[in-house]
Amino acid sequence: MGFSRHSTTPAREAVDHFQQGVTSLKNAGFAAARGTREAAAPKVNVVLAKVGLRKPPAPKWPWVAGAIGAGLALGGAAFYLWYRQRTESIGEALLAEELLDEANLDDRALTEELVDSVTR
Repeated sequence: MGFSRHSTTPAREAVDHFQQGVTSLKNAGFAAARGTREAAAPKVNVVLAKVGLRKPPAPKWPWVAGAIGAGLALGGAAFYLWYRQRTESIGEALLAEELLDEANLDDRALTEELVDSVTR
């Protein structure tokens, strides 16, 4: 007071202390109300749901089951496409091999005919 740079009157100082006290009481009241609300909210929600003023929270398991089902369906479709593509490529490879084998047999028969015709 006496040694401060800003000399204030005792009345002004009393008003400042009073304002700080009111602010402190207001903050304490807010904190108490917040704590009471957090503590009482679950019980109040149950009572409101029983009376019919509030809907009970929806169960989450249908969403989980739907997501798992969708994942299985997409995975099955992807596996089927992979399997079909794989079997087609294997079938094409076998067909190409078979055609080459038949072409080789035809070439051997043709070669044998040419050798026979030349040797006669």
